[in-house]
Amino acid sequence: MRIDFGPGIEWGGLSQAQCELMARDDRHPLAYRVYFSALWKANQIGHAEFRMGELATILAGEGGVIPSRQSVTNAVGRAKALDLIGHDSTVRCLTLPHRHFQKGGRGGRKCRVHGDATPWARAS
Repeated sequence: MRIDFGPGIEWGGLSQAQCELMARDDRHPLAYRVYFSALWKANQIGHAEFRMGELATILAGEGGVIPSRQSVTNAVGRAKALDLIGHDSTVRCLTLPHRHFQKGGRGGRKCRVHGDATPWARAS
């Protein structure tokens, strides 16, 4: 997939491995850790799928304390309100808007949670 944000739009790459470290770092607010989780796991259509309870495990706090289901849901809601992730995001799949994230190389182009989404159609 060719990365193209439009004429004259500058862009740079990021390390998804570094995003994993940031997602797991409990010094950051949960909403931003949700965002880093989305960046870390995003596929070629900007969808980051998680198994049941996986996002909560990633967001574990000091001493490995896993946040409640409600805390994780609230963090996803705050990330949506800040436009860090797509408004169709759930704890099972975080989406990234095409205007913000594009990926070439490895990673699927389908989403089991949202169905066989047309790339980026659901993430805006």
